Amino acid sequence: MKSSFDRHRIALQIGITIAVLVVLVLAIQDFYQVAEGTKNWIGKFTLTWGIPLAGMMFFGVLAFGLGMLSLWIPARVESINRTLAGWRDRLGWLRWLVFVVLALIPAKIFLYTPLGFKLIGSAFRLAFLLAVVIAMALFATRDQEKLIRWRPLLLSFVFAGAVFVFAKEFVTVTDYPLSLTWSEGNRIWDYSWLYGRRLYDYPLDAKFEAWIDIGRQSLWGLPFLFDNVSILHIRLWSALVFTVPYLFLGWMAFRLLPEKLKDWVWVGVWAFLFLYQGPIYTPLVLSAILVAGARRKPIWLALPLIYLAGYYAQLSRITWMIAPAVWAGMIALLDGADQNGERFTWREWAKVIVYGLTGFLGGVGLSRGWNRVSRFLGNVSENNSEMTAPTVPELAFTDTADAVEVVSSGGNTFLSDQPLLWERLWPNPTNDLGIILELLLVTAPLIILLVYLIYTKRWKLNLWQKLGLSASLLGFLSLGTVISVKIGGGSNLHNLDMFLISLIFVAAVAWENGMQQLLVKLEDQAISIKILLLLMVLILAFLPMVGVVPLELPEQKYVDITIDLLKTESEYVVSQGGEVLFMDQRQLLTFGVIDIPLVPEYEKKTIMDRTLASDVEYFTPFYEDLAAQRFGLIITDPQRIRYSREEEQWGAENDAWVQWVTEPLYCFYEPKYSKDKTHVWFFVPRTDVTDCTFQP
Repeated sequence: MKSSFDRHRIALQIGITIAVLVVLVLAIQDFYQVAEGTKNWIGKFTLTWGIPLAGMMFFGVLAFGLGMLSLWIPARVESINRTLAGWRDRLGWLRWLVFVVLALIPAKIFLYTPLGFKLIGSAFRLAFLLAVVIAMALFATRDQEKLIRWRPLLLSFVFAGAVFVFAKEFVTVTDYPLSLTWSEGNRIWDYSWLYGRRLYDYPLDAKFEAWIDIGRQSLWGLPFLFDNVSILHIRLWSALVFTVPYLFLGWMAFRLLPEKLKDWVWVGVWAFLFLYQGPIYTPLVLSAILVAGARRKPIWLALPLIYLAGYYAQLSRITWMIAPAVWAGMIALLDGADQNGERFTWREWAKVIVYGLTGFLGGVGLSRGWNRVSRFLGNVSENNSEMTAPTVPELAFTDTADAVEVVSSGGNTFLSDQPLLWERLWPNPTNDLGIILELLLVTAPLIILLVYLIYTKRWKLNLWQKLGLSASLLGFLSLGTVISVKIGGGSNLHNLDMFLISLIFVAAVAWENGMQQLLVKLEDQAISIKILLLLMVLILAFLPMVGVVPLELPEQKYVDITIDLLKTESEYVVSQGGEVLFMDQRQLLTFGVIDIPLVPEYEKKTIMDRTLASDVEYFTPFYEDLAAQRFGLIITDPQRIRYSREEEQWGAENDAWVQWVTEPLYCFYEPKYSKDKTHVWFFVPRTDVTDCTFQP
């Protein structure tokens, strides 16, 4: 038995040695590629880059050597450990200041300095994170014999990762007037429509439904209830909405008795990191918070919370409408049996059924939810027969779509004609890892730990609990995977949101049934368990760092020129009795930068959604308006008739847009100004319109 244990331990030590060596070599290679060729000082390096490269190699090898001694021959470094531990203890409270400062370093370098554009190698960033976290753990450890203990090491990863994620979200809080991303500006316009109709030169009694769903619109649009709101305020609110609720869900799910407050705080932050890997849209997180709040509450309080969770979820996305019902039933099922995992009375079954039914009624039973389901079922029935594309007057138009939309409501298509790009499950230009590998990296350590707890009977579940747990997770996993490969998705894990939140709820129950003891008695656990817990925090802390760079804005002179042209050209067209279509950059109308009447139709995100659905009915009036040259000016992002290559990101989406939008646009309009520095193009009617044939 002991021989088998020794072989297991030696194998793990060999694996750790190889992994650390590979990361160190690749990190030095990443840095070398940045430093090489900077100037002819020594070889091909400047003094600025050559000395850091030499220092990195020296200290990297030194740290590797000391680490391997600690791993293989710990007795040889005991005296060094005691000496350094003594120095650390003399710092007193200052060591916690050092701890916090160290946690800020990765965010500062990679997000707020020009070095973030150069030091983008994944291996270098991983090595940098490891070095910073090990240093943090050194200052957080309270032990006169050991420099670093496992528990402070894990908590250091959690803290460093959380600091980086917050910095990553808040780096976009700026008063820059133009859109920071492809869709940001128009999302702001969507958010404003519910509470901020007063901001636009548009009849208040005229009907128009924004593309975004009411759940997100009502949440992100809250600042528009106040006067004098600015784009800076909206971006600040968005950063808060994308972070703080994650923390609250973690704390609500893992809440424990007051004496366990320390563990409760840290595991909640870990849950925040886990959920951020989606990232998950906040309305679903808020619904999950309501479900978590219902746990172990009196039934008179629990049922309204679960009902409200279902109702709010279905306001946001039709695919979310059953999630609170499943979560509430699953948690009640997992909490139902006694400590031996056997007893399950009719009261427990009744609770499971009542909780699940309440969430289901909240998600489906109200008129809005039921109408959406009815529309879906009705459209499915209607679309079983072959349909003919409508004719577009004055245009030679051919519909090549082989299916039509099933249902779309509030900008969210459920089962639709949009193609499924199964190749996005695997590494591809849109997602370097692919959905499967990225999901495994994020969830596999947690799932393995949960299976371990069940297999070793530290967490005892009966057959019904195992079946209910498996069915819930597999159902959400299957649904999320299919939605993720739909065209327009697959760049991250946000469509697996229900699955990720389900895992948090399962982990919360497991936390109270054996998982917490693993952390409390971490030093006594097998090395394999320690490595598993390490992976659970290391991966979550590292993945947000991959590929991110500082916010890069164009020079102010280019912004000023673009804004001045927008004002001048727009006001001139309106003064001549014409209309201006802001297909893009609608936030300029929201905040009064451009003060002209609003044309609400044909917003870019809506067009993109209908493009991916090959929606002939939607594009018919759009093409008619283009042919009639209804708009004196169209503002959009750069438009080029160029089809993508296989190695390009979002290739299928680009090709669909070019086919359905760019080519028809160029038939009747031409660019007057193309401001590539700010990604704003001005299109005006062509004077040389000839016969135009296009085939979307």
